[in-house]
Amino acid sequence: MRNVYYLIWADSILSFKKYHPKRRDWKITVFLYNTWINALGFWTILLWVKYFDVLNIPQFQIDIFPGTLIDSFIAFTMEFALPFAILNYFLIFHKNRYKVIVQKYPSPPEKLAFIYSASVALAAFISAVLYGVLT
Repeated sequence: MRNVYYLIWADSILSFKKYHPKRRDWKITVFLYNTWINALGFWTILLWVKYFDVLNIPQFQIDIFPGTLIDSFIAFTMEFALPFAILNYFLIFHKNRYKVIVQKYPSPPEKLAFIYSASVALAAFISAVLYGVLT
């Protein structure tokens, strides 16, 4: 499973550098993109676990700002994106490990990161719609 994770990262890094060769902020862009996709996938899994009543994990409730949109975004970020941000940082960017990963996987399957991202986003959208209809 670890190899698939690194393959997706290698494809993300190499694809971004291929299509945007002059951008210097590639690290933060790829980091944020992969972190949000991982968080969205984790949210989808927990949504179905909650629906089938396998495990009921209480979600963060934050009430700082007027309205609910910003509070929900902050809660989602803390609950789902922050753990993946820490994990991704230490597994990929700490001590420039991305160089070793790109060297180990110099030609990952083409469009692997795009396929993973699109399938996670589609699954999250369908899951949200189905969860809303079924509950």
